[in-house]
Amino acid sequence: MFVAAILLFRKNLQVVEGLAMAGGLLSLISLLVSGMTGSLSTQPVSGLFGFLYLDSLGFLFTLVTTAITLFVIVYSRGYLREEIREGIFKEERVWSYYALLLAFLSCMILVTLASDFLMIWAGLEATTLTSVFLISFYGTKDSVEAAWKYFVICSLGITLALVGLMILGYGLQQAGLPVNFSFSNVLASSHQILPIYLKLAFAFIFVGYGTKMGLVPLHEWLPDAHGQAPTPVSALLSGVLLVTAFYAILRAYPILFGSVGTSSFGSLLFLTFGAISLILASLRLFSQTNYKRLLAYSSVENMGIIALAVGVGGPLGLFAALFHVVSHSIAKPLAFFLGGILNQVYGTKEISKITGVSSVMPAIGKVFVLANIGLAGSIPFGTFISEIVLVAAALATGNYLVVLLLVVFTTIAFGTFLFRSSRMAFGPILQKPKKYRPDSLTLACVWGLFALAIVLGLLAPTLIANLVNAAIAVLIKV
Repeated sequence: MFVAAILLFRKNLQVVEGLAMAGGLLSLISLLVSGMTGSLSTQPVSGLFGFLYLDSLGFLFTLVTTAITLFVIVYSRGYLREEIREGIFKEERVWSYYALLLAFLSCMILVTLASDFLMIWAGLEATTLTSVFLISFYGTKDSVEAAWKYFVICSLGITLALVGLMILGYGLQQAGLPVNFSFSNVLASSHQILPIYLKLAFAFIFVGYGTKMGLVPLHEWLPDAHGQAPTPVSALLSGVLLVTAFYAILRAYPILFGSVGTSSFGSLLFLTFGAISLILASLRLFSQTNYKRLLAYSSVENMGIIALAVGVGGPLGLFAALFHVVSHSIAKPLAFFLGGILNQVYGTKEISKITGVSSVMPAIGKVFVLANIGLAGSIPFGTFISEIVLVAAALATGNYLVVLLLVVFTTIAFGTFLFRSSRMAFGPILQKPKKYRPDSLTLACVWGLFALAIVLGLLAPTLIANLVNAAIAVLIKV
């Protein structure tokens, strides 16, 4: 509806911006109203003739999706207006950006509200088709190449996931069960499917969706896409799309972990891919010269941490994974928003050319450093809490290698971000910055996310803990 309205009023910039913000806000309000109807843990909400399904797990991920997208839409207003003023693109194209942004949001919500595994697959495929045009929005040679790379690699991943679903369907058929991909049918029937079919199906689903989650080795689309997309889109890809793909994997979690003799195979997948992603991304961080590519490898690292937490398993491991999802989804867009401001002040994304931020914008400079070290698991951010919980879960289950890897490679990531951000913030000014200053809405997005990150890190609100625990109950009740 809002996409059609944007198309109708595409020549009026202010109306288009207002419609986009209204669409994002309505999505968040609708979710909150749906979540207030009762206990989603015991009475999930369904609608649209059973095609939509909302339980505690879906509510948590949809809340992250709608809330962060609203921040991105609001931030986009000032960011795009400055780029129009600089002549980077014409005002006439703004309507297509916001229309694609809302379409992208709709596709991600379809994934988190889907009632069966095929709808999740269709929703993730649709996110590729909408986001590829956002990545190539500038129309430059590099942005088009990044978009094609993203499209090809993610299409390969989504095809592998479809093969996994086909194997799952064949397993159902061989067990004499109806080939119905609804959550309730698959979960109730999983113990009757031969373990070999369950393992093969989950492996293909894991690798397929893991491609879009940014897990190594099929992560190569991520640095290029983040580096070439408009900064608000990069924030959305990293803060929301990656965890939406993780949600798709997590939905299949009870199938494998609820059946006898298959849970160890699932844990091995999560631990292996998580460890490789953490190690490789942490080692690649220091060599990055482009700030947005630095954040991209940070995303790979954080997705590795989340995968490790699920691999460790148990209520404590799952709590660490889901709490890290929420924390990362707040901290990463904050870092991108701050990076976007610096890009418009200094006219570059090159780390070596951005120095003396605290002298130019004192408050932004200090928050910039905090946000960067927060991504690496520092106090006072929620990533610190989730990593401490993960260490405790790993020690409790005897996964000492996970503890070692986490301590060593998050320390490397922390050192890299501290060194890079400190130099950018407190180093001598090497080139004269522009006189650009972000508008009030842009600053409101930055300070709003910063406040959320601090509250989550220092207070760990009972509400968030309750939401996470309710989501965990969905995963381990089988």
